[in-house]
Amino acid sequence: MRAFIAIEVNDAVRSNLVKAQDRIGNKAAKIKFVEPENLHLTLKFLGEIDETTAEDVKRALEEIAKRHRKHRARVRGIGVFPNPNYVRVIWAGIENDEGIRAIAEDVEKAMRRLGFKKEKDFVAHITIGRVKFVRDKLELAMALKELANEDFGEFEVEAIELKKSTLTPKGPIYETVARFELAE
Repeated sequence: MRAFIAIEVNDAVRSNLVKAQDRIGNKAAKIKFVEPENLHLTLKFLGEIDETTAEDVKRALEEIAKRHRKHRARVRGIGVFPNPNYVRVIWAGIENDEGIRAIAEDVEKAMRRLGFKKEKDFVAHITIGRVKFVRDKLELAMALKELANEDFGEFEVEAIELKKSTLTPKGPIYETVARFELAE
């Protein structure tokens, strides 16, 4: 199965992010926006894994979840990867993400022990759209600038989830394979 490790956000944050997607629109660029139900914070993308590896990952996540407390995080501002001159991914940022970063660090270490490659340095974010091509660079920049400090609300970081991603012509379908509650 194609898998990744994630933290879910609540419906209020999702709804605010969808409004941001609408404000960005598809006039300045052709953007494939992430469906509301698929908006999440990725801790680590694993790629194709088999059942045995999935079990190892679950055991590791269960241990990690016990070491971290539930806490609140705020979603604020819109940014882009790799840079404003070449926009490929549009994302919403996470404030007060020390707790999330600590979880991501533990996930990275545990996954390295299981043989997964190290990714680029972790940046807590929620991908809201992938840019196919830009029609008007300036117009896109202005739309994104308007949302640069937008507050999308808070959510409770309460669990780490192992997710399965099934690619379909209409876009990916994500299912939670296992969920591990953080400590109170």
